[in-house]
Amino acid sequence: MSRKIPDYLVHEEIYTHEYLWRISNLMISKAKSNEKQANYFRFSALLMSYMAFEAFINFCGYVLLPSAWENEKEYFKDKRKQKKDIIEAKISKLLEELTDFVWEKDKRPYQSIKELKKFRDMIAHGKVKAYEYETFSTKDASHIKWEAAWDKFVTVKKVDMFLNDIKAFCQSLLESLRKNSDHLHLFHDAFEGPLASSRGHTI
Repeated sequence: MSRKIPDYLVHEEIYTHEYLWRISNLMISKAKSNEKQANYFRFSALLMSYMAFEAFINFCGYVLLPSAWENEKEYFKDKRKQKKDIIEAKISKLLEELTDFVWEKDKRPYQSIKELKKFRDMIAHGKVKAYEYETFSTKDASHIKWEAAWDKFVTVKKVDMFLNDIKAFCQSLLESLRKNSDHLHLFHDAFEGPLASSRGHTI
């Protein structure tokens, strides 16, 4: 039986950052409609939003410096050995090309993203947090705090701030990137593009 020879070549791109951002926004919607479990959904939304930020930085690298990002683990190996912040190392690499981009690390919006990374690390490297305290007992057991380090991150106000600041930082980076690349996905604002794209031609 003769093997069929393909007559069409398809180039397809799937944008991970778009998927993760939509998941994060879905979790926010769930939090608003389910007050009893809202903290769980906001918890998930924060984690997904930071992962979307990481994926967006990798998208920028893929578009701007494909040779470096083709094997980015190897490319940034020395930074990992030095225990540097890999995301910041990647942004620094991007800015070698995006010379007009102003990166204010200690101001919002990036300052918020740095704060959110603490939450991401706390969850990604989850450990038991044990502590003790003195209190006065109550019949309804309200003297037991059940406080977790992540509680300060999952308030409605904080979650809104983190998501807004991620989008603002990524949008400003994208606008700078547009001046250096004609990649079609850059026609869309940050996290507003399609999930994937494809193009093809006959062989």
